[in-house]
Amino acid sequence: MLFFDSILRVYNSVISPPITPRKRDDAIRIGLIGASTIAPFAVITPAKSHPDVIVAAVAARDINRAEAYARRYDIPVVHSTYQALLEDPSIDAVYIALPNSYHYEWSLRSVQAGKHVLLEKPSCSNATEAKKLFKHPLITAPNAPVLLEAFHYQFHPAWQTFLTQVHQSPGSIESVSSQFYLPRLLLGKDDIRFKYSLAGGCLMDVATYCVSSVRQIVGRQIRLTPVNIDHRPLSISSNEEPQIDEAVTATFLTPNSQIVRIQGDLASAGGWFSLLPASWTKALPTLRWPMSEAVFEPVLVESIVQEDGVPLQHVFKRTVRIWNHMIPYIYHRIDTSDQHTLQRGEEVIRSWNETSYKKAYNWPSGDKRAAVYKDWWSTYRCQLEEFVNKIKGRQGSGVWIDGEESIAQMETIDRAYEKAGLGPRPTSNFEI
Repeated sequence: MLFFDSILRVYNSVISPPITPRKRDDAIRIGLIGASTIAPFAVITPAKSHPDVIVAAVAARDINRAEAYARRYDIPVVHSTYQALLEDPSIDAVYIALPNSYHYEWSLRSVQAGKHVLLEKPSCSNATEAKKLFKHPLITAPNAPVLLEAFHYQFHPAWQTFLTQVHQSPGSIESVSSQFYLPRLLLGKDDIRFKYSLAGGCLMDVATYCVSSVRQIVGRQIRLTPVNIDHRPLSISSNEEPQIDEAVTATFLTPNSQIVRIQGDLASAGGWFSLLPASWTKALPTLRWPMSEAVFEPVLVESIVQEDGVPLQHVFKRTVRIWNHMIPYIYHRIDTSDQHTLQRGEEVIRSWNETSYKKAYNWPSGDKRAAVYKDWWSTYRCQLEEFVNKIKGRQGSGVWIDGEESIAQMETIDRAYEKAGLGPRPTSNFEI
């Protein structure tokens, strides 16, 4: 039954989502800036089940590519340039999935044209751009267009359920970690992620999700100070890009000395358990679940003073972990593990572990949001729901990523790059 449920969710969320019988008259008409590979997952497919969204146009640098893209995804209008799309009065909002180095410029151009913006992460190339973007008068003006950085996983009930479990747990957080890997060979040698001039790098891609995850766990307002950054330079590209991190392992500290670790890899390989020699399997692509966890300091449950004056203490140490929070609509699991210890002084009398497992494909039963959301909704469908809610002035789920959050995210990434000796990504010269 569980396997069948997973297959059904994949079918409904990715392959063939239920199509809304009729779009509303005031549906938001979205234009795609860039004929990207991510747009079908992020906007095109989710829009099919949303009565308030129409994917109405696409623009790409290559008009032939844009036309082929439009035919493939049944997009009615093709524009020859990005600017032409912005000048289309029938377009209400845009989805920007260009190389990172173009995010700042085309976000500003879009808002100047009066378009709402769903902006792929990372929001900008660096913190300088992020501050200029989110504090720009075009953005901060009353009734300005909506601008949202698309950290899609945050909008899914699975991630929010995990955060609730973390923040409601007794005790203080001791350490936090997050990991996200892409298998080797998934990305081509000339992928934009491997180009410094396009603001590429692991910290700008999969590891930016890790940074986002750990920051939410310890608190978005908490400053993370990098203490150790290890990176692997390019190994799968023939380009000379010394400032690109193909993989990164980073350790940060909070002001309260909580340890925060992230691991990201754009070309993960090896680590297979095999009867074959490791030298034979080290280049094989590695498949690993994305994961985030919080480890808590020990909590005293009970202390009983014995006749000899030595206390008998019952303590437990909790770990809350979520598996596959990046695509939780296919499968995920939230583990809450309590390691109990009964000890007398330094002597351990007994220890045992209690673990509970939870899944959250929707909001809890009885929550009014559960009547709106569907179990098969992807993270992107949840994100689109809240993007539309914000534009329409509706209450929504309460999950949102504001400009201050996006700025703090880029500040953390810049500090990590500086600590690694790679430096922040280049700043655009574009101005409005």
